Amino acid sequence: QENMYCDVTTGIREDYDELEDEDEGLERVFVCHRGYVSLFPMLLGLVPPDSKKLGHILSMIEDPEELWTEFGVRSLSKRDEFYGQGENYWRGPIWININYLILSSLHRNYMGVEGPYQEQARSIYTRLRDNLIANVFEQYQSSRFFWEQYNPEDGAGQRTHPFTGWTTLIVLVMAEKY
Repeated sequence: QENMYCDVTTGIREDYDELEDEDEGLERVFVCHRGYVSLFPMLLGLVPPDSKKLGHILSMIEDPEELWTEFGVRSLSKRDEFYGQGENYWRGPIWININYLILSSLHRNYMGVEGPYQEQARSIYTRLRDNLIANVFEQYQSSRFFWEQYNPEDGAGQRTHPFTGWTTLIVLVMAEKY
């Protein structure tokens, strides 16, 4: 039960999918990729503040070769073979709604709770909040649009615009209303 989700912090590959191959029959294929899916236990406050898993998750978030950018947290690790490939909808772009959930969880569950990762959580929260506000504001000033998602390499707004859906969560981020 401990590894019931795609747990990239253990290094154990227990999450498999069975794919059928015409010639070979069933093949077990590991399908876990470091990205937003790896964060959901933390986003939901299910990872205890003193858990080593929290330390791994926070380190993954703030690693520029994994999820961290100066514009927000990217949806898929920069090290992943699928990063920026194909349709590229969930393969790297920054989504304000998931970044909001990251900030909310850090604020509610980890920054104010004593533990070995409290300072790391506080630091990530402060830097991520500042980066998101600055980038959404800069993109709005240059294009006069809120965007569906943001490019992880240069912060440029992309996809649907004008988009006043979840990107307007930036107002709640500014007010620290989670």
